[in-house]
Amino acid sequence: MRHTPTATASAARATALPWARPGRAADDVVQRAGDTSADNTGDCGGTECPERRPARTTTRLRTPWSRPRAHDAPPHDVDQPDGGRQGETDLTTRRAPRHAEHAEQSGQSGQSGQSGQDVRAVTRRQALRIGGIALGASALVVGGLVAWDAIRDRAEPFAAVRARWRDQLTGPSPDDADAVAGRLLGEITPDGRWSDLALTSRERTIGLRIDYERLRSIARAYATPGSRYEHDDSVRDLLLSNLDQLHETYRGNIRRSGNWWDREVGIPLQLTAISMLLYDDLDADRLERWMAAVRAHTPAPKYTAANRAWTGRVVVERALLLDDEEALAAGLRGMTPAFRPTTSGDGIYADGSFLQHAVHPYSGGYGLSLLTSAASVLALLHDTPWQLSGEPVDNLLSWVDDGLVPWLHAGAVLAPVRGRNIARASVRDHDAGQTAASALRLLARAADDDRARRWTGLAAYASGAAGDGVEPLAPPQGTRIFPAMDRVVHRRPAFTIALAMSSARIAGYESIGAENLRGWYTGSGAYYLYDANGSPYDDHFWPTVDAARIPGTTVAAGAPADSAGAGFRGDKRWVGGVALGSRAAVGMAFRHPADKGMREVSGKKSWFLLDDEIVALGTGIGSASGRVVETVVDNRRLQDPAGQRLVVDGRPVVPAGGAPVDGRPTGGGSVDGVGADGGSAGSEAAVLADDAGWAHLSGPTEDTGIGYVFRPGQRLRLLRERRTGRWADINRSAAHRDPAVRSNDFATLWLEHGVNPVDARYGYAILPGATPAEVAAYAAAPRTEVLANGPDVQAVRRDGTLAMNVWTATAPETAGVSCDRPASILLVRDGTRLTVAVADPTQRLEHGLRITVAQPAKRLVEGDGRVTVDRLGPGISLTVDANGARGETITATFEV
Repeated sequence: MRHTPTATASAARATALPWARPGRAADDVVQRAGDTSADNTGDCGGTECPERRPARTTTRLRTPWSRPRAHDAPPHDVDQPDGGRQGETDLTTRRAPRHAEHAEQSGQSGQSGQSGQDVRAVTRRQALRIGGIALGASALVVGGLVAWDAIRDRAEPFAAVRARWRDQLTGPSPDDADAVAGRLLGEITPDGRWSDLALTSRERTIGLRIDYERLRSIARAYATPGSRYEHDDSVRDLLLSNLDQLHETYRGNIRRSGNWWDREVGIPLQLTAISMLLYDDLDADRLERWMAAVRAHTPAPKYTAANRAWTGRVVVERALLLDDEEALAAGLRGMTPAFRPTTSGDGIYADGSFLQHAVHPYSGGYGLSLLTSAASVLALLHDTPWQLSGEPVDNLLSWVDDGLVPWLHAGAVLAPVRGRNIARASVRDHDAGQTAASALRLLARAADDDRARRWTGLAAYASGAAGDGVEPLAPPQGTRIFPAMDRVVHRRPAFTIALAMSSARIAGYESIGAENLRGWYTGSGAYYLYDANGSPYDDHFWPTVDAARIPGTTVAAGAPADSAGAGFRGDKRWVGGVALGSRAAVGMAFRHPADKGMREVSGKKSWFLLDDEIVALGTGIGSASGRVVETVVDNRRLQDPAGQRLVVDGRPVVPAGGAPVDGRPTGGGSVDGVGADGGSAGSEAAVLADDAGWAHLSGPTEDTGIGYVFRPGQRLRLLRERRTGRWADINRSAAHRDPAVRSNDFATLWLEHGVNPVDARYGYAILPGATPAEVAAYAAAPRTEVLANGPDVQAVRRDGTLAMNVWTATAPETAGVSCDRPASILLVRDGTRLTVAVADPTQRLEHGLRITVAQPAKRLVEGDGRVTVDRLGPGISLTVDANGARGETITATFEV
């Protein structure tokens, strides 16, 4: 078998070999771990291809190791939204295909190249005529990108792209690559197997992908300059031998087995990365065979949204490996429809929402995967003949700021937009933050100066650590409502809180592929509070939390069966809200289904987000389940169990055996003896506190405490307990099974509504960052007044702000404001200015809604085009046309 020279040697001799194949050595590029990957194919027509370099002079060592078996859970399951690494991209230069079967079929590649994008291809012959045959000039590194040498760029742009790619794949330091490769090489057995993951025959495509992922990690160390495995002949031989055997399985009869994603995306992206890393060691025949298998499984971009971006990237990377300009253009044309806005189904929405599988919010899952694929391609092709531009790309880049950035936290991506990824041990909020940071850094390389500076700062923020002197840049403060996916994020200097709701439009949660089995209430009016760096929902939160008590939800006590209620949308359309700056009124009409142990509960919820205070109201709560119904105020993982105190009305909640608040422990760490999710029942007693005024949970640091203030007449329960669980309890996917037992301590607070309640109500306020003294003072003299908490309207007032959710067309006038149709309304008085903001949470109004305000105005200062002012006095009357507004906020500002 023939081997070509190593990257180091060939780079040194590039100018001396005018017949040498350009694009290898210094021109090969690989993506570093954490960046998205691509798929590669090769075409050269045989080992005697005239553009192949001379054989490697070192002797190939024989190895007894045979094909390894997949026995390791990869960092991510490719067929699902992923917050971490997806696969490595591979770009190698090859002669353009000479046979029809190697060319992409343009009819399968999506929209034409003339639809708002610039996809330009220059043939090798044309490039040589322009630039001559001087191919030896070395690449310059500028701003993290391999700069384009003017002569070589015109002559061999494929080679320069591959140089960028290899640099991305190997990264600046060999330390991480060495550590991972050393572990994997130490675990492999003499027969080439890893034995730590037993897979069934139905899971063999997952196992095959895991094999490729492990071999890619070893190949990365082999190709990384300075690695202790750099160009080690025995490592090379192990890789080639095992990859050849894996190829026989991959190209064989696996089309009908396992998950399509592994065959068409996961394995190809690993294989293209590996081919890039080993490019100098691959003879033409081997590369051609590997890439033919990739093309057989993924001939053209297809599917929607993230899946289309993934398959498009596979085609693009294979084309880059083969110098196949026709396939490259087809891949780009087929990929860019995923960047366009949509009004239904999968993809990016005008309000910044992102949906996958039609009804599931996934900005930080599939949306992030789409972005990583796009960022890789945009960065690799920036300033080349194939640079992408036009409306689809502009829309994608706008979505980064409008749809992804609001969901970043210091070192994390917020859980409510990560879908079933939350049930994967290897894809934490923090891992998603690292992936977002990598994508932002790649995009910055291909962006204008302003965007590059902003995205680099945001990347430092998302990663949780400043590097290279980059100052972290936090997302803008304020409240964002995403009507198309029933999500809200409210960002303040000291905390971020997000709401996850569901409706007739959006499902409560996704559970497919034996994943996220206990996501029962994660999108059913849940709130997620982030009040410090990192995520309180990492560190094994999800397998250990009582999954039947998710903060913010109102549910029947007890644990449903696995996947109960998954995909349920129900019949409630009043879900959404209105926002102005850092204030918002948000509401959700809900009905949980009776499904596999999940009991039907219905009602109406409101959240009034008022700067640093959140007021939560519930009304019309009813159930005939025969179970106690409860509203969960909080269920907080204790990062410092010994140091964090839970107090109610100034008195500590203590473990069982101590002195409970009022001497009435319920015992057993459960409610009415009903366990929650199969974890430990709890070693500490729940405490009953009738008519409690306030509670406080201290944080792991001095400024991260949380205060809770309760309306009179409610029954509060509090519990401190240690819980245990396993990731395998909530995720049985072969790629993510983790049987280890985990433990966490929790503080849980909930309000009881009794058995079979009728028109039950609740009210409480959350004060993030408050001290016990501040919470007690607020309870004695609340800043916010609750004006209404009934079935027709819920409303609060604080200083110059009135916030209200109108549930029915017959709602009574409240604080001088009336509305003749369901709506969310905000009135904000600032000096002599009064701003009226309104939204239609049902997204169904076909006629104008009329609002009257018992306040005369001098004039309309500015207003949305949907607003008609009927009169200014003796009180303001305006009509708002919400037809087609899709839940967006509509405003009018008056001088009063």
